Amino acid sequence: MDPKLLFCLPQGDALFNPLNTMFIQMACILVFSQLFFLLLKPCGQAGPVAQILAGIVLSPALLSRIPKVKEFFLQKDAADYYSFFSFALRTSFMFLIGLEFDLQFMRRNLKKVTVITISSFVSCGLLSLGFFYLLKPLLHIKEDYFTFFLVLFITLSNTASPVVLRSIADWKLNTSEIGRLTISCALLNELTNVVVYTLIIAVVSGKLIGDLFLFIFMTGALILLNRFLAPWLPKRNPKEKYLSKAETLVFFIFLLIVAITIESYDVNSSVSVFIIGINFPRQGKTHRTLINRLSYPIHEFVLPVYFGYIGFRFSVIGLTRRYYIVLVIIVILTLVGKFIGVISACMYLKIPKKYWLFLPTILSVKGHVGLLLLDANYAEKKWWTTTIHDMVIAALVITTLLSGVLASFILKAREKDFAHQKTSLESHDTNEELRVLSCVYGARCARGEISLISSLSGSHGGSKPFTPLLMHLVPLPKKRKSELLYHEHDEDVHVDDDFGTNESLMVNDSIDSFAKDSKILIQQVKLVTQMVSMHEEICNATEDLRVNIVFLPFHKHQRIDGKTTNDGEHFRQMNRNVLRHAPCSVGILVDRNITGFQQPHGFGSVQNVAVLFFGGPDDREALALCKWFANNTLIHLTIIQFVPEDSHPESPVRNATTRDSSEVLIDVQGRDQSEHEADRSLLEEFHNRFVSTGQVGFIEKRVSNGPHTLTILREIEELYSLFVVGKSRGDCPMTVRMKDWEECPELGTVGDFFASSLDVNASVLVVQRQRNSHDDFIDD
Repeated sequence: MDPKLLFCLPQGDALFNPLNTMFIQMACILVFSQLFFLLLKPCGQAGPVAQILAGIVLSPALLSRIPKVKEFFLQKDAADYYSFFSFALRTSFMFLIGLEFDLQFMRRNLKKVTVITISSFVSCGLLSLGFFYLLKPLLHIKEDYFTFFLVLFITLSNTASPVVLRSIADWKLNTSEIGRLTISCALLNELTNVVVYTLIIAVVSGKLIGDLFLFIFMTGALILLNRFLAPWLPKRNPKEKYLSKAETLVFFIFLLIVAITIESYDVNSSVSVFIIGINFPRQGKTHRTLINRLSYPIHEFVLPVYFGYIGFRFSVIGLTRRYYIVLVIIVILTLVGKFIGVISACMYLKIPKKYWLFLPTILSVKGHVGLLLLDANYAEKKWWTTTIHDMVIAALVITTLLSGVLASFILKAREKDFAHQKTSLESHDTNEELRVLSCVYGARCARGEISLISSLSGSHGGSKPFTPLLMHLVPLPKKRKSELLYHEHDEDVHVDDDFGTNESLMVNDSIDSFAKDSKILIQQVKLVTQMVSMHEEICNATEDLRVNIVFLPFHKHQRIDGKTTNDGEHFRQMNRNVLRHAPCSVGILVDRNITGFQQPHGFGSVQNVAVLFFGGPDDREALALCKWFANNTLIHLTIIQFVPEDSHPESPVRNATTRDSSEVLIDVQGRDQSEHEADRSLLEEFHNRFVSTGQVGFIEKRVSNGPHTLTILREIEELYSLFVVGKSRGDCPMTVRMKDWEECPELGTVGDFFASSLDVNASVLVVQRQRNSHDDFIDD
């Protein structure tokens, strides 16, 4: 193609050249997809369904049947532009998928993912073989039966991972167990299809066997180069939050060189690009820069256009009756094959029945690898006519639409089965994944929160399933009215356009330093909002991220001279609001990082941690959290149980009380007995599991009242670097009269004593169990 024709009109009377047409077509796809998405979103449909429908509207099946529209969109040489642009889009989002892929989850669930994928392949392969002899005469296939079988098998077995990933994200399942399992299965299925297809073609043709070693060498070389460049480039400008655009472009140039080289041999480069992305160094400024620069344009522009292009290829104009019959058979076989294979695997793996319908339905979506492989290496096949090509493309598009619509209806009908299960840590086993959200305002708070993450992660940083997330809270400043222009303000009153930039840089440095020492990756989230609504955003984030407990910093911090300073009452009020509305357990950390608890990783000696147990839901939750502390060999945990000297059982009926002059009466009849039984059961379990083995110490303290309890607390305040205690315990006789000098009710009586006392040098973690209802909340 003449380069002069790329941006110039090819003919004097032509309105547009193919490049301009392509960009206008992309704009139309975005407009139509947004329109369909707004219409279908109330029905629970994901974005890919709307975007494929937008492509179908513009396709030769509908609008492009109009002569003027067809002449405009389907110009001569337009296929070359579409092919190259499709390659560029595919390379970018496969690299991003590799960067964002949850490799730890894949390792933990490799057996499940492998069994589901293999079972799906086997069922689709058997159906392809069984119906091969039926479809062969219908399509008049008289030669090259193996290639036809390969086309049929790929059509039935492949799963489009970008469609699955985008749909799961739209349904907010990407942090759930079933959502991540679905994404992992889709990726393994898709990449296996590419590898198997490439190997078969290489063996049959005998031309690509030597080239495969070249592709492997280039992929490995770029992985090694990235491992060198990723930590080296940030050192050039350590005070910058992100890499420069020129430095970022270096990675894409090398990536495109490898991808173009592989594609030049008529081999799909998706596997190599994904492997390069998944092996990219996960910690540090470089990874953050790539995620920041790629996420928005790819999710909001690249993927919608790519899905729309899938729909744009839909065409059934030239199909006759027998092709329609084959089309229906292929769609049915695809769904049946996935259902048989995936449900069989679910039965073998004992996956809950509530997921049996959803999993095979969403794994039936097509459109990525299927289209790529069907476009390759068939030009010389006589039976591969335009009609058969259009029929297979139509089958892929129809199957994707059906699967996406059915999956959304299954989710809507069984919404409770897929919602976040609000369980307490008390019922959470250490072999299950613990998801923790730590909130910080800046680097000063981050040190204490990272120390907690270090403690909960275990001594080796990966012995138990653990996903730490750190949310940087950036309060939006109030709008100021001023008659001065922006450049007329004094330098000391300028507001940074990138809110929290300096603090973000210090937080990033703290996380990078911790990741380098401990090999533990912390996922970062940034929340920029008004202070009055920050607690709502935090509560919404705990739902979306499906965390088990959220840690908040105390509104006071320790100065270098050991004294405390108040950061502001608005932070305190935010903590109270989160305690009241959080859908999960909450911990408030009173961090004394100078004299108190230090980060276990990199600390020279074992630290002593005490959990104070008086009884009640919050104390049980605090004790349950300490199961993860007990697994860390760098921490010596001690349980201190406070027992009343008077061993007479309390009356099962207490006087009803009124809180805040409200008319809500709490009837606690029979509650004491069940609470005591729950306390005893948890202590017994903890004793048998940790104390009896010598892993955890146990001390019993008998006290009579609140002042006696304070005396005991003063005796032990210098023995430990961290105290873990529950927030509330009702009208406990062992803490009665301690509220008389309470400064911070949101910490509870015991937590407030440790936080307010000037003689205490230890850090304090106050834990509140998630409240199932407003009646269970003990007001501040």
